Amino acid sequence: MVKEDLNMKYCVVGAGAMGGVYGLGLVAAGHSVTFFDVNEEHVNVINKHGYRLSGVAGDNTFIVKATSNPDDLANSSDVVLFHTHTNGTVDGAKSAATILKPDGWAVSLQNGIGNIEELGRILGSSRVVGGISYHSAALEAPGHAVHTNYGKTLIGELDGKPSGRVEALTETLLHSGFTPEISMDIMGAIWSKFVLNCGINPVCAISGLRAGEVARNVSADEMQSQILEEVMSVVEAKGINLDNDDMVGYVKKLTRMRYNKPSMQQHMEAGRPTEIDSLNGALVREAKALGICVPFNEALVLMVKARETAMTEAAKGVEKDYAMLEAEAEAEEKGV
Repeated sequence: MVKEDLNMKYCVVGAGAMGGVYGLGLVAAGHSVTFFDVNEEHVNVINKHGYRLSGVAGDNTFIVKATSNPDDLANSSDVVLFHTHTNGTVDGAKSAATILKPDGWAVSLQNGIGNIEELGRILGSSRVVGGISYHSAALEAPGHAVHTNYGKTLIGELDGKPSGRVEALTETLLHSGFTPEISMDIMGAIWSKFVLNCGINPVCAISGLRAGEVARNVSADEMQSQILEEVMSVVEAKGINLDNDDMVGYVKKLTRMRYNKPSMQQHMEAGRPTEIDSLNGALVREAKALGICVPFNEALVLMVKARETAMTEAAKGVEKDYAMLEAEAEAEEKGV
């Protein structure tokens, strides 16, 4: 067994709620961790008051270094824990390229599909390790993450082979309070989480219901069933091996058991961009390439994007004069 190396330098790229959970877990275990995030308000609060992590493991504040400028951390890190929002994968990968030492590497713990490929394109595939997390967390306020649920962490080489770096990171995570597992089929693990996210996150985001409420609402439950049926048709066509032989049953069970707000629902309510393009949007693209019809997912993506626009405008305080807009619409109709 490869031992953890306390001399390793880590950087969390994407220091939101999940980045906080993992990065601060390592800090609490005595590791050297810096934090990079594009949210300057969040970064400023962390640097001024520390990064607070509350929830299932207690309530603690950690004094750490955070920045929004990757040049501040140039060539400083052996390992990047990559937690950016999927809409920021490309820019985050460019920042990681600056932050990493020449022989450094990154592990992606993001939701969705396509992130590994983008990281590999920018960093080089040999410098990327796949990962997935079943923890859940929410950013309560700038500088304050809430760890809402424990879960397992899966990591593995993209080629499915064992490696010293994956074993070492597994030991580090284990000694930092996590329950990591090495996966010999990390892409299958990523797709398994992808199915879960596609079946829960957007349904909660568009309905406003929490997961447990979706399971107990006849309409939302039926919508989820239709979405999952289409998702599984794509999974089967691609020949992907999932972690669970009854993935739909597993998603349904987890939906009934949990009353947390998925990240997409949190983003929607806060008026922030969602990850719909890397979840059900990605599913729609995969389906089209295979010639498979997925009408429920297509409609869901459109509805999430429409609602996202409305919520973003509301969060920005955009006020509309609907009488004036109707007058303009009438003028357009008359060709004025």
